[in-house]
Amino acid sequence: MPQVSVVIPIYNSAGLIGTALRSVFAQTFDDFEVIVVDDGSQDRDELDRALQPWSTRIHCVRQPNGGPGKARNTGIHRARAPLVAFLDADDEWLPDKLRLQVAYFERYPTTGLLHTGVVRPGPRSNGAVGGPPRPSFCDLFHTRFFINTLTVMAPRRVLEELGGFDERREIHIEDWDLWLRIAAKYPLGYIAEPLAYHRPGGLMSSQLERTYSSQKLVIQKNQALCAAGCAQHRADPEACLGARRHILHHDWAYDRLEAGDYRGARTMLMRALREQPFDRRSALLFASTFLGRGLRERVRRLWRAPEAGAANSQDGGQAADAGSTERIGADRIRSISLVHDTVYRRHRRQAIARIHDIDDNLFRSSHRRRRILFEAASPMSFAVFRPVYERLRPDPRIELWFTACADVWQPKEIYGRVGIHDRVVAPTAARWMKVDAYINADFWDMTWLNRRTRRIHLFHGVAGKYALDAPVDLAPTIAAFDSLMFVNDDRRSRYIEAGLVPNREPKAALVGYPKTDCLVDGSLDREAILRSLALDPRVPTIIYAPTWSPYSSLNEMGEAIIEHAAAEGVQLIVKLHDRSYDRRERGSGGIDWSDRLARFDALPSVRIIREADGSPYLFVADALISDHSSIAFEYMLLDRPIVIINRPELIAHAGINPEKVQRLQSGAEVVNGAHEAIRGAIAALGEPERLSHIRRQTAQDLFHRPGTATDRAVRLIYRLIDLPLASETAQGPAMGMRAAG
Repeated sequence: MPQVSVVIPIYNSAGLIGTALRSVFAQTFDDFEVIVVDDGSQDRDELDRALQPWSTRIHCVRQPNGGPGKARNTGIHRARAPLVAFLDADDEWLPDKLRLQVAYFERYPTTGLLHTGVVRPGPRSNGAVGGPPRPSFCDLFHTRFFINTLTVMAPRRVLEELGGFDERREIHIEDWDLWLRIAAKYPLGYIAEPLAYHRPGGLMSSQLERTYSSQKLVIQKNQALCAAGCAQHRADPEACLGARRHILHHDWAYDRLEAGDYRGARTMLMRALREQPFDRRSALLFASTFLGRGLRERVRRLWRAPEAGAANSQDGGQAADAGSTERIGADRIRSISLVHDTVYRRHRRQAIARIHDIDDNLFRSSHRRRRILFEAASPMSFAVFRPVYERLRPDPRIELWFTACADVWQPKEIYGRVGIHDRVVAPTAARWMKVDAYINADFWDMTWLNRRTRRIHLFHGVAGKYALDAPVDLAPTIAAFDSLMFVNDDRRSRYIEAGLVPNREPKAALVGYPKTDCLVDGSLDREAILRSLALDPRVPTIIYAPTWSPYSSLNEMGEAIIEHAAAEGVQLIVKLHDRSYDRRERGSGGIDWSDRLARFDALPSVRIIREADGSPYLFVADALISDHSSIAFEYMLLDRPIVIINRPELIAHAGINPEKVQRLQSGAEVVNGAHEAIRGAIAALGEPERLSHIRRQTAQDLFHRPGTATDRAVRLIYRLIDLPLASETAQGPAMGMRAAG
């Protein structure tokens, strides 16, 4: 059984197949088989002569002409090896290609597809970053990088599971279609080293139209996958698809213009501008369609940066500028656009930097106090920031401002709940504010400030949901932050390995989780909290804290859990995630939980908590019931019994890291139903030491030096705003229901 099956489709390429096969048999790795699929070639005799020297070393399959997708599928069906590599008859591999790719799969066996850089000339795999495999659907769908089929190696089981290539002739770019389907389900790997050579060919006008028409079909075909696998789509579906249509029509126009079809280019650019009316690239390209070819080339030479070619040759397969990257189906090197890699663009960046410098100086001369803007996406966001806020608030040298970027909670609603009424602004006003630092706790819901500032991110959980353990599709957003305050070293290491942050502070700062300091630093008073809830300290208290999602245990059995708890005579605190009060389908499943749970307010042993911060209620609970949430991991800091309701649908739809699922469930009793959850929690109260060692170890791994995280966060903020840490800010006032002193 070979380790790799090499699949080579061939159609009327007898004169080239020998070179391709020589590159295969020159590999430094030799545990492979070669399957050549003759897709109805018309030069059959010439092909037989070309294959004769290799006849004992290859398997040749003949079939009527069906196109490259069908030919490659035939090769996959005949393959015996667990890994399949693709090569076209007119391309070549470098000697170490198979060896390095097999070694990659041995190191990262969960990889769904692995591709590499290619030697110029020819399209490269631009934009993909080397390192461990990562979720890549969003970037691949939006063509932020490209996969050359001659560099691909994939597990045969993955190719078979997803049905292989689409064999319909009208698809034409069946390779991109399959890569998208793989990327929607599996992480993709990339080796930046060029390991293949693509022999460039011409792009005829008819091929151009067919290629872009096929792109349009594939985009329509995979919109459902985009809704499930694209972070950009989750944030704003229409904006996501609009951006994709804009790219399609802009690139279609560019290639029509290169082919001399000025009228056709204008048609596509008008479609592109309908999607994004203020896109400067499309507007300038539209203007250029009214210039003759000679004048257009002179303008291009005038604006082109002299070193643009050198910059392109040095990027090593990393993200290329949008104006110089190759588009799918363009088997040639794209020329530099009128806008990108130009003297104008460099001067524009320098001018903007000078404007920011002047703005900084004017602001500093008129504002003695350091201005910090915090942005919340929900009430929970402020709960994450509140320990830091309480330490910053007494410092007279600091001016705190607040905004919120969400369409469910308005800024005044979020901050009014916690007694903050001054310096609360709408995001439209915040966008033009000048501040020394901007702090948020959500990568998805945030306002982009137009004026220079220091951007700081506070993580708002450790549960590993929505690919937050290494969200490669958010790389541009993450890169814009000056500092990420990591809760633990595990996530920090994942971001570094994924190339999202450098291994240095303050960009990647190991801080801990300020929100949980109160659970371990002795500042909470259990009896005072229970008195405020009118609960009896002598009766066992269980907290039910499900995560937010239409697939959470709340939607399936939440009310039954409350009813069973009341029947068993235990005190129950119900703490919902604040996004469960979001009445939209993606938040609560369309249910008004505030109204739905109001009927339980009259029960003497049940307390429905509608505040955002659950820490005080965790502290007084003797056991916890949850499904998969960050609050369950936070409860491990108290080392008390946990019951987890198994929700496979939640795990699948929330994209939860399987490692985090295993870690949470290994330190808890795992159940499936409402009554089982209550009975399990009561039983666990009888042996609270059970699984204690696992909970303690998990808490130690996921929360860096609990009880002292706020200190590190505050020190880092002072450092970033270039302000000495004042002694009067070392101790802040008590917050919420903490014990006095």
